[in-house]
Amino acid sequence: MLNEKFEVVRNSRLVLGISMLLIALLSAGLISKEANRTVQVWAAGSNLSPGSFLSDTDIQKVSVLLPDSSKNYISTKAQILGALVISKISAGDLIPVAAVASIDSSINQRFVPITASTTDCPSDLNRGDIIDIYSVPTRESKFVVEPQLIGSQISVDAVFKEMNLGQISIIGVFSSEQVLPLIQVISDSRVIIVRSV
Repeated sequence: MLNEKFEVVRNSRLVLGISMLLIALLSAGLISKEANRTVQVWAAGSNLSPGSFLSDTDIQKVSVLLPDSSKNYISTKAQILGALVISKISAGDLIPVAAVASIDSSINQRFVPITASTTDCPSDLNRGDIIDIYSVPTRESKFVVEPQLIGSQISVDAVFKEMNLGQISIIGVFSSEQVLPLIQVISDSRVIIVRSV
């Protein structure tokens, strides 16, 4: 009789132990499955400003857990090289669907080179920054008689620093209507570049 009770207790413990092991394994599997529900989306590899076009150095693949909001970000299955950035994206941020447009939307974009003295612009100006451009009359100016804002919230597409010449050149993104008035003004004045915050 005592042996039968001992056998029952031992079997109960064995069944309980096996049950707990199975529950632990099942829980681990469910947790692992939930953790692996990540998706791959594009993230910005550098600061991106409106008007710039995405190149392979601008984007990077990241795996993130976005169970409900993944549709708001661009999957790595989408080909976005050459797409137009239409809102500012900071380096490392996921790229929202609403932040880029097809290249067809860029038909009115013009890339204009502008040169300024290194003392007339921020020393750490980079691609993706947003700037305002001012013209200031010089002694030789014929048309520009007072300082004026000639470009507001302009995207910087590229920066070329020529330190030995004391100059910096940028490529700014303008609409086609802005180009001619801009060129007329900057050819007759000193250019000051101010970065927007």
